[in-house]
Amino acid sequence: MVKTSVSKFKRLFFIASLAVILSACQALPLNQPTAVVHDEYVNSGDTLPIASITTIDGEVLDFQQRGKRKLVILFATWCHDSNNLLNALNSSPLLDNDNIEIIAIAREEDTETVTTWRDKRGIKVALAVDNDRSIYKRFASGGIPRLITVGENNKIIKMNLAEGEQQLEKIIW
Repeated sequence: MVKTSVSKFKRLFFIASLAVILSACQALPLNQPTAVVHDEYVNSGDTLPIASITTIDGEVLDFQQRGKRKLVILFATWCHDSNNLLNALNSSPLLDNDNIEIIAIAREEDTETVTTWRDKRGIKVALAVDNDRSIYKRFASGGIPRLITVGENNKIIKMNLAEGEQQLEKIIW
């Protein structure tokens, strides 16, 4: 009887712990009251460290092309905050602005997973994958979703971690 209770407790504890870990994109240790601050490797005024990227649909986006502002989003399909951000962006007037090029790059995911995720949710934003985190590592050590605004001159205006509510308000031009 005692062994069964201990076994059930361990199983319940494991399931509860897993739920807590998966419920946030940046889980906090139980004894840590504030968010972890991740190292960031780009600053306002830096040139965007991506020359081009190929979307999951095979389109090559040239980031060195001048004349358009760019919004680069680093996200993951499994992240609740990333899903909220891209759903909000999906119905945003930003998508109708011909002077802004938007690309969302899925961190450590493959094309099949991202394509299925996009099709299930009706996401209209151009998507790409960063299956080995090589792109993401140019920006930060951790934390998603990230919003990187880039001016017409290909210089970074601002990079923000966009967790929580009112994510689109964190887009700073």
